[in-house]
Amino acid sequence: MSTSTPNLPVPVRISAGTAIKIGFFGAFGALLFSLILSIILGLIALVLAAAGISIFQQLR
Repeated sequence: MSTSTPNLPVPVRISAGTAIKIGFFGAFGALLFSLILSIILGLIALVLAAAGISIFQQLR
C-alpha cells in the first residue's frame, strides 16, 4: 500500500497590473451592459409611446 499525498491546488499569483486590468475591463463590461440595456428599454418606450400606450397613467 502506497501512501501519497493529494495534489493541493497551486495558488494563483496575480500582479498589480493584472488586477488593474481585471477591474478596468469588469467595470467597462458593466458600463456596456447598462448602456445596451438602457438603449433597449428606451426603444421599447418609444415604440409604446408611438402606439399611444402610456406607461405612467394616473389612476382616478
